[in-house]
Amino acid sequence: MTRRKSPPLSAVYSVIDRYSIDETWDGQSLTLNPSDNANMPITPSGSLILAYQNLSTQNTMGQLAVTSGGNPPTFLNAQSLQNQPSVLINNWQGQNMSVTNTSLPGSNNPISIAAYGPGMPGQTCVTLPSDGTSVPLAPMACTQGMAPPRYMQLIFQETSGDRAIFVFIGGPMDSSGNNAYMISVNDSINGNTGPNTGQPPPPGYYATTTANNYIYSFNWGSPTVYVANMSSALAADAAITLRKL
Repeated sequence: MTRRKSPPLSAVYSVIDRYSIDETWDGQSLTLNPSDNANMPITPSGSLILAYQNLSTQNTMGQLAVTSGGNPPTFLNAQSLQNQPSVLINNWQGQNMSVTNTSLPGSNNPISIAAYGPGMPGQTCVTLPSDGTSVPLAPMACTQGMAPPRYMQLIFQETSGDRAIFVFIGGPMDSSGNNAYMISVNDSINGNTGPNTGQPPPPGYYATTTANNYIYSFNWGSPTVYVANMSSALAADAAITLRKL
Protein backbone atom coordinates (compact mmCIF):
# COMPACT_ATOMS: atom_id res chain seq x y z
CA MET A 1 0.00 0.00 0.00
CA THR A 2 1.22 3.50 -0.69
CA ARG A 3 1.23 6.51 1.52
CA ARG A 4 -2.10 8.22 2.13
CA LYS A 5 -2.46 11.62 3.74
CA SER A 6 -5.43 12.10 6.04
CA PRO A 7 -6.93 14.88 8.12
CA PRO A 8 -5.54 15.00 11.64
CA LEU A 9 -7.40 13.49 14.53
CA SER A 10 -8.57 15.90 17.21
CA ALA A 11 -5.77 17.48 19.24
CA VAL A 12 -3.23 15.40 17.34
CA TYR A 13 -0.46 17.98 17.67
CA SER A 14 -0.55 17.69 21.43
CA VAL A 15 0.81 14.12 21.41
CA ILE A 16 3.60 14.45 18.85
CA ASP A 17 6.92 13.47 20.49
CA ARG A 18 5.13 13.15 23.81
CA TYR A 19 6.06 9.61 24.85
CA SER A 20 9.38 8.77 23.27
CA ILE A 21 10.22 5.07 23.48
CA ASP A 22 13.34 5.33 21.31
CA GLU A 23 15.13 8.66 20.87
CA THR A 24 17.93 7.03 18.84
CA TRP A 25 15.88 4.77 16.58
CA ASP A 26 18.09 3.24 13.86
CA GLY A 27 15.32 2.00 11.58
CA GLN A 28 14.96 -1.54 12.88
CA SER A 29 11.42 -2.87 13.30
CA LEU A 30 9.65 -1.24 16.25
CA THR A 31 6.03 -1.18 17.45
CA LEU A 32 4.48 2.12 18.56
CA ASN A 33 1.35 2.19 20.71
CA PRO A 34 -0.92 5.27 20.59
CA SER A 35 1.06 8.39 21.65
CA ASP A 36 4.42 6.54 21.42
CA ASN A 37 7.19 8.19 19.45
CA ALA A 38 10.45 7.10 17.85
CA ASN A 39 13.10 9.49 16.54
CA MET A 40 15.89 8.79 14.06
CA PRO A 41 18.39 11.58 14.86
CA ILE A 42 20.13 11.49 11.47
CA THR A 43 18.65 10.08 8.28
CA PRO A 44 20.61 9.19 5.14
CA SER A 45 21.09 12.02 2.65
CA GLY A 46 19.29 9.97 -0.02
CA SER A 47 15.92 8.31 -0.41
CA LEU A 48 14.68 6.17 2.47
CA ILE A 49 11.69 3.82 2.75
CA LEU A 50 9.44 4.01 5.82
CA ALA A 51 7.21 0.92 6.08
CA TYR A 52 4.35 0.92 8.57
CA GLN A 53 1.57 -1.51 9.46
CA ASN A 54 -1.34 -1.45 11.90
CA LEU A 55 -1.12 -4.67 13.95
CA SER A 56 -4.57 -4.45 15.53
CA THR A 57 -6.73 -7.57 15.25
CA GLN A 58 -9.83 -5.36 15.26
CA ASN A 59 -11.21 -3.55 12.22
CA THR A 60 -9.94 -0.08 13.01
CA MET A 61 -8.09 2.89 11.52
CA GLY A 62 -4.87 4.14 13.08
CA GLN A 63 -2.69 7.10 12.21
CA LEU A 64 0.97 8.11 12.18
CA ALA A 65 2.54 11.56 12.12
CA VAL A 66 5.98 11.98 10.55
CA THR A 67 7.95 15.16 11.19
CA SER A 68 11.47 16.26 10.31
CA GLY A 69 13.62 19.30 10.96
CA GLY A 70 10.81 21.27 12.57
CA ASN A 71 8.59 21.03 9.48
CA PRO A 72 4.83 20.45 9.74
CA PRO A 73 3.82 16.80 10.17
CA THR A 74 2.64 14.47 7.44
CA PHE A 75 -0.29 12.34 8.63
CA LEU A 76 -0.60 8.77 7.38
CA ASN A 77 -3.61 6.49 7.69
CA ALA A 78 -2.87 2.96 8.91
CA GLN A 79 -5.81 0.60 8.35
CA SER A 80 -5.76 -2.61 10.39
CA LEU A 81 -6.16 -6.18 9.04
CA GLN A 82 -3.83 -5.50 6.09
CA ASN A 83 -1.28 -8.21 5.36
CA GLN A 84 1.24 -5.90 3.78
CA PRO A 85 2.86 -2.68 4.96
CA SER A 86 2.08 0.78 3.71
CA VAL A 87 5.06 2.71 2.38
CA LEU A 88 6.29 6.31 2.53
CA ILE A 89 9.33 7.12 0.38
CA ASN A 90 11.14 10.37 1.02
CA ASN A 91 14.54 12.03 1.22
CA TRP A 92 14.82 13.66 4.62
CA GLN A 93 18.26 14.99 3.55
CA GLY A 94 20.11 14.05 6.71
CA GLN A 95 17.58 15.66 9.03
CA ASN A 96 15.93 13.74 11.84
CA MET A 97 12.79 11.69 11.27
CA SER A 98 10.31 11.64 14.14
CA VAL A 99 7.42 9.15 13.97
CA THR A 100 4.47 9.28 16.38
CA ASN A 101 1.46 7.00 16.65
CA THR A 102 -1.26 9.64 16.65
CA SER A 103 -4.15 7.19 16.88
CA LEU A 104 -6.67 8.17 19.54
CA PRO A 105 -5.31 7.55 23.06
CA GLY A 106 -6.65 4.30 24.46
CA SER A 107 -7.47 2.90 21.03
CA ASN A 108 -6.26 -0.52 19.95
CA ASN A 109 -3.89 0.60 17.19
CA PRO A 110 -0.33 -0.67 17.68
CA ILE A 111 1.61 0.26 14.54
CA SER A 112 4.90 -1.32 13.53
CA ILE A 113 7.48 0.83 11.74
CA ALA A 114 10.73 -0.01 9.97
CA ALA A 115 13.12 1.88 7.69
CA TYR A 116 14.55 0.30 4.55
CA GLY A 117 17.46 1.42 2.41
CA PRO A 118 21.10 0.66 1.62
CA GLY A 119 23.18 0.22 4.75
CA MET A 120 20.29 0.48 7.23
CA PRO A 121 20.86 -1.53 10.44
CA GLY A 122 19.04 -4.82 10.94
CA GLN A 123 19.01 -5.74 7.26
CA THR A 124 20.84 -8.65 5.70
CA CYS A 125 20.45 -8.22 1.96
CA VAL A 126 21.20 -11.14 -0.34
CA THR A 127 23.73 -10.44 -3.08
CA LEU A 128 22.31 -9.38 -6.45
CA PRO A 129 24.72 -10.53 -9.21
CA SER A 130 24.95 -8.61 -12.48
CA ASP A 131 25.29 -11.66 -14.74
CA GLY A 132 21.58 -12.33 -15.26
CA THR A 133 21.23 -14.83 -12.42
CA SER A 134 17.79 -14.47 -10.80
CA VAL A 135 17.64 -14.04 -7.03
CA PRO A 136 14.56 -15.24 -5.07
CA LEU A 137 13.27 -12.49 -2.79
CA ALA A 138 10.73 -13.06 -0.02
CA PRO A 139 8.34 -10.35 1.21
CA MET A 140 10.12 -7.78 3.42
CA ALA A 141 13.54 -9.01 2.26
CA CYS A 142 16.15 -7.06 0.29
CA THR A 143 18.84 -7.67 -2.28
CA GLN A 144 21.73 -5.44 -3.33
CA GLY A 145 24.45 -5.47 -5.95
CA MET A 146 26.73 -3.33 -8.12
CA ALA A 147 25.90 -2.56 -11.73
CA PRO A 148 28.77 -2.21 -14.20
CA PRO A 149 29.14 1.06 -16.16
CA ARG A 150 26.95 0.12 -19.14
CA TYR A 151 23.30 -0.28 -20.04
CA MET A 152 21.60 -2.70 -17.67
CA GLN A 153 18.17 -4.16 -17.08
CA LEU A 154 16.58 -4.72 -13.67
CA ILE A 155 13.77 -7.27 -13.88
CA PHE A 156 11.04 -7.80 -11.28
CA GLN A 157 9.03 -11.00 -11.69
CA GLU A 158 6.26 -12.75 -9.76
CA THR A 159 5.01 -15.83 -11.64
CA SER A 160 2.61 -17.08 -8.95
CA GLY A 161 0.01 -14.48 -9.90
CA ASP A 162 0.27 -12.76 -6.52
CA ARG A 163 0.37 -8.98 -6.61
CA ALA A 164 3.91 -7.93 -5.75
CA ILE A 165 5.29 -4.51 -4.80
CA PHE A 166 8.95 -3.54 -5.03
CA VAL A 167 10.99 -0.46 -4.17
CA PHE A 168 14.40 -0.04 -5.75
CA ILE A 169 17.00 2.62 -4.97
CA GLY A 170 19.93 3.62 -7.14
CA GLY A 171 21.34 6.04 -9.66
CA PRO A 172 21.36 9.84 -9.68
CA MET A 173 18.88 11.84 -7.63
CA ASP A 174 16.26 13.97 -9.34
CA SER A 175 15.65 17.64 -8.55
CA SER A 176 13.71 16.70 -5.39
CA GLY A 177 16.51 14.47 -4.09
CA ASN A 178 14.71 11.23 -4.89
CA ASN A 179 16.32 8.16 -6.42
CA ALA A 180 13.82 5.53 -5.24
CA TYR A 181 11.14 3.96 -7.41
CA MET A 182 8.14 1.81 -6.48
CA ILE A 183 6.56 -0.56 -8.98
CA SER A 184 3.99 -3.36 -8.80
CA VAL A 185 3.32 -6.42 -10.97
CA ASN A 186 0.20 -8.58 -11.28
CA ASP A 187 -1.62 -5.39 -10.34
CA SER A 188 -5.25 -5.76 -11.40
CA ILE A 189 -6.20 -2.97 -8.99
CA ASN A 190 -4.25 -0.15 -10.65
CA GLY A 191 -3.73 -1.64 -14.11
CA ASN A 192 -1.00 -0.47 -16.48
CA THR A 193 0.33 2.95 -15.47
CA GLY A 194 3.56 4.90 -15.66
CA PRO A 195 6.03 5.54 -18.51
CA ASN A 196 4.84 4.65 -22.03
CA THR A 197 1.31 3.75 -20.90
CA GLY A 198 -0.41 7.13 -21.16
CA GLN A 199 -1.73 6.67 -17.62
CA PRO A 200 -0.29 8.40 -14.53
CA PRO A 201 0.77 5.99 -11.77
CA PRO A 202 -0.95 6.03 -8.36
CA PRO A 203 0.59 8.37 -5.76
CA GLY A 204 3.98 7.10 -4.63
CA TYR A 205 4.45 4.72 -7.57
CA TYR A 206 6.73 4.90 -10.59
CA ALA A 207 4.76 2.28 -12.54
CA THR A 208 2.21 -0.53 -12.18
CA THR A 209 1.44 -3.41 -14.55
CA THR A 210 -1.00 -6.28 -14.92
CA ALA A 211 1.85 -8.41 -16.31
CA ASN A 212 3.83 -10.73 -14.06
CA ASN A 213 7.06 -8.83 -14.73
CA TYR A 214 8.42 -5.32 -15.13
CA ILE A 215 11.72 -4.43 -16.83
CA TYR A 216 13.59 -1.24 -16.00
CA SER A 217 16.52 -0.29 -18.26
CA PHE A 218 19.21 2.15 -17.11
CA ASN A 219 22.78 3.33 -17.46
CA TRP A 220 23.83 4.96 -14.22
CA GLY A 221 27.60 4.60 -14.42
CA SER A 222 28.53 2.04 -11.77
CA PRO A 223 26.02 2.35 -8.93
CA THR A 224 24.89 0.09 -6.15
CA VAL A 225 21.35 -1.13 -6.81
CA TYR A 226 19.10 -1.91 -3.84
CA VAL A 227 15.74 -3.72 -4.06
CA ALA A 228 13.22 -4.37 -1.26
CA ASN A 229 10.16 -6.61 -1.64
CA MET A 230 7.29 -4.74 0.05
CA SER A 231 4.60 -7.29 -0.87
CA SER A 232 2.05 -8.91 1.40
CA ALA A 233 3.43 -11.45 3.87
CA LEU A 234 1.18 -13.98 2.15
CA ALA A 235 2.70 -13.44 -1.31
CA ALA A 236 5.05 -15.97 -2.87
CA ASP A 237 8.74 -15.22 -3.28
CA ALA A 238 9.54 -13.01 -6.25
CA ALA A 239 12.54 -13.13 -8.59
CA ILE A 240 14.93 -10.21 -9.14
CA THR A 241 17.37 -10.18 -12.05
CA LEU A 242 20.11 -7.72 -12.97
CA ARG A 243 21.57 -8.27 -16.43
CA LYS A 244 23.88 -6.55 -18.91
CA LEU A 245 22.80 -5.32 -22.33
